[in-house]
Amino acid sequence: MLKRILLYLLIPVLSSAQTIGFSEGDSTDIFAQSGETELISKLNGLMQAPESQTFMAEFKKQFPELFQKNTRYKQLMATNVDDWEMSLYDERKKQLGFLNNYPAKDKLLADFQKLVESNIRWNYWHLLLAYSIIRSNQDTKLARVVSLPSVMIEDLDPQKIQDESLLISESYRNFLPFFVTYFNSQEQKFVKYADQVKAISDKSNYALKYLKGKVLDYTLSQLMYDNCGRITASAAKYWISQVSAEGYRKLLISHCQETLNKKEEVASKKKEEKGQSKKELLNTGDYPVLTDMNGKQFNFAKYKGKVIYVDFWASWCGPCRQEFPFSKKLHSSLSDKQKKNIVFLYISIDDDPANWKNAVEKLQLDNGDHGFSEGGWASEVVKKYQINGIPRYMIIDKNGTIVQPDAVRPSDPSTLNILLKLIGVS
Repeated sequence: MLKRILLYLLIPVLSSAQTIGFSEGDSTDIFAQSGETELISKLNGLMQAPESQTFMAEFKKQFPELFQKNTRYKQLMATNVDDWEMSLYDERKKQLGFLNNYPAKDKLLADFQKLVESNIRWNYWHLLLAYSIIRSNQDTKLARVVSLPSVMIEDLDPQKIQDESLLISESYRNFLPFFVTYFNSQEQKFVKYADQVKAISDKSNYALKYLKGKVLDYTLSQLMYDNCGRITASAAKYWISQVSAEGYRKLLISHCQETLNKKEEVASKKKEEKGQSKKELLNTGDYPVLTDMNGKQFNFAKYKGKVIYVDFWASWCGPCRQEFPFSKKLHSSLSDKQKKNIVFLYISIDDDPANWKNAVEKLQLDNGDHGFSEGGWASEVVKKYQINGIPRYMIIDKNGTIVQPDAVRPSDPSTLNILLKLIGVS
């Protein structure tokens, strides 16, 4: 009876603590703050069952530090990769053996046993990939990311990582950012990034390639939570907009807001310092001022009498790049007469004009005109046309009227007919 009373007194304390049961919470757990109430409720229910509590107490006595991230990250810095992998293998074997031979295993909930097994198995993969990434980040003299022997990761198939049911496993959540970081590095031939905006963009696009739903939301959110202070405001705002779950988005906006505000203030200040004289000379009226590849300013009035298909993009935007082949195909399908009446205008909202120009050249965007809107997400076109995410498209008719402020993408089969109808030229 006394044991039962003590248990009831303990449960409220557990409920107010983090939802994790394997570590002591040595870093912020965004999953616990995400608003994923159903998954969190399931996790708490499994961890707070009396039999689970008894098991966890015994488990932690046997393996007191093996799930503590900060401790393990320090340990991996003091060993070689072969010894590290062998130690992880032995640990996993002992932990699974403890579970399978636990005297009261038959009293443990089946879902709790699956949770324990998941934490054990994914902790192995988490700490194995961490060996590469943590050591690479710590040694700034390294020009390349430390690669693992292929035999060590041959059983880790990127196509089989996606599993929403595993999100209640702390080890699985710890693993996900290292998964996209390591395997994206592998695609980049393990060359270290000099540009953090591109690094986060590539990692996030890798996540988009293999993950979806709640797993994707968590992974993108963790990447942003850990790195928003290292990238531009425009990149941060874009990737936050790609997170579907409102709980994660709110958390990220709150966490990144101070950095975003500072960077946007700098961008706005630079705009103000340029003054308004050049705008007035251009007689821009209601059109934002853009800068072409040669440094000359212009606006939409330059194309009056023509239909303009506007593509708002940035060099770091993966989805933008995916549409470019369709833009080129669309443009090439036009006759010479039609091309004289339609302008494909690419407007970059990059923070750095050098990144914009390099991307134009590298991607061979030679099927249209180019404009740069200074200030990134604080730029004039973003504010004027309320651009909350890219790629974003806009269609302007011959009279300068915006007929479609949020137009169809180049990959949409209806785009060609829309443009042809507006020019009225066969």
